[in-house]
Amino acid sequence: MGLRAYLLVTANDEVGQNEFVDALLELEKVPEVDFVDPVVGNLADIVVMIEAPVSIEAVARKIEARPWVKAVRTLRIISLFERHTASKKELLKALHESGF
Repeated sequence: MGLRAYLLVTANDEVGQNEFVDALLELEKVPEVDFVDPVVGNLADIVVMIEAPVSIEAVARKIEARPWVKAVRTLRIISLFERHTASKKELLKALHESGF
């Protein structure tokens, strides 16, 4: 399994409905993309789940370079169940202490 992330993609304000549908179909063809969902809200217009063998940032840059894209935000997916990783142990400790 590679590195996984959700990308929150915001389209340019000038993108019309037909162009937006084309953009969704275009994203679905990207090899690293697992799924593409349009969303409504203040954070983004599209949520994209990716699995990258080496670099999440490279995939995000590839998507951000498309002319209809205004911005891309990345949310890395982490596994809380992996063992022997200090950073994850620290995360679990912090979550426990915060009552989450």
